[in-house]
Amino acid sequence: MNIKNINVKGINVKHLITVSLCTFSMSSFASILQVDQVLQQLNPIEQRIESALERAQRLPLPVPIPQISIDELKAQISEPISNLPNVLNINMNTQNTVFVEVVVEDGFRAIERQWLLMVNLEQLNILKNRNISIVSVKNYSALNMSLVRFNVPQNIDSKTELLKTLNLDSSALLDRNHIYQAQTNTNQSTNHKLSMPSSYCMDPTKIGIIDSAVNQKHSAFANANIKTSSFLPQGLSSPNLHGTAIAGLLIGKNKQLTPLLGNAQLYSAEVFYRQSEYAQGATLFAIVEALNWLVSNKVPVINMSLTGPNNAILKASIEASINENVLIVAAAGNQGPASQPLYPGAYDSVIAVSAINEKNEIYRWSNKGTYIDFAALGVNVLTALGNGKFGRESGTSVAAPHVSAALSCLLVKHNNNKSKALDELTSLAHDLGEPGKDTTFGYGAIYPPKNAL
Repeated sequence: MNIKNINVKGINVKHLITVSLCTFSMSSFASILQVDQVLQQLNPIEQRIESALERAQRLPLPVPIPQISIDELKAQISEPISNLPNVLNINMNTQNTVFVEVVVEDGFRAIERQWLLMVNLEQLNILKNRNISIVSVKNYSALNMSLVRFNVPQNIDSKTELLKTLNLDSSALLDRNHIYQAQTNTNQSTNHKLSMPSSYCMDPTKIGIIDSAVNQKHSAFANANIKTSSFLPQGLSSPNLHGTAIAGLLIGKNKQLTPLLGNAQLYSAEVFYRQSEYAQGATLFAIVEALNWLVSNKVPVINMSLTGPNNAILKASIEASINENVLIVAAAGNQGPASQPLYPGAYDSVIAVSAINEKNEIYRWSNKGTYIDFAALGVNVLTALGNGKFGRESGTSVAAPHVSAALSCLLVKHNNNKSKALDELTSLAHDLGEPGKDTTFGYGAIYPPKNAL
């Protein structure tokens, strides 16, 4: 028998077990075989103990534990584990699969072997003569772009191979149909005694969200003005969890809730579908369609509480929207301070928002980086929930609407002049952290004013 020694607190575990077993069972050869079988069963346990001990030896010396409030600790503990399988079927029902999600480059997700290309007529003809399957060809007039969506065989399922196969240079606007994720955590409690934010303004405003469905039967929206459109495949419904929370912050109103915008029309573009109990995803294709709809309806501010990878098509559609005099505000991301930049927030033309608590402390999971523009309240924030109740949400998703609301009001004040609105927003920011713009709070925190803007 090959017996290795494991010492835990000075005790040789296997030696102790071996001696104990042999004391009772050395009377026969069969008993010896039983001992050997037991020891073999201990091998996986031995390996786990050794692995744990090795990890413990590599741990740094203890460091002081930062003090955080009980409420914030609860929010952090309740952060849902939303890890998804590497291959995930998105089903219309138990029998019909709409599409398949897979993990691709850098750990991001995309629809399996599906790509998007911004095309002209010549490029479209090339596509039709190659070994690919065209899913759709659409023209987006508000964005002044045409997009073809297509599937490819496994052997050319990479940007390098596709550029070569389609005879395109590296400047071609070609990328995967990536999946983007919602950025909130529901705490489901209303027992926290936090102050209620006031409205940024009472002026008539128009604002858009690219999100999940909104539960319009919620009491918070009894007198709300909401216009909706779904950009999901036919037969696939959007959950109402995330969208209801974001809409609740912007326009929800009752004795518990004061809307950030006192008199707004909300344009709700539904792009999220259910991935799991805790996770919602949106395809890039749906996001492009949502942007085109909002721009065509002349919505001046678009809130995007979602994150994902850098993508050539996403960047082009964002820039096309901004060229139409639209401002886009996005969640910075909830992957933590060591995370790589997440998009669309990390684009220079997009306003990225990190989350803070009522003590102006950064939310533990908030992303950091040079792309952070502002911070706003995003920990234990009261809002409407998809189940018809009220609860607390945390994350950069619920911080972003503060900046979106402030910009909506400032655009009205400055007669839709984007430069003046942005300049005043920067002047209103409460500088936190290092003096000036920094990688945690950006220019500083945006709070609802004591008197409406």
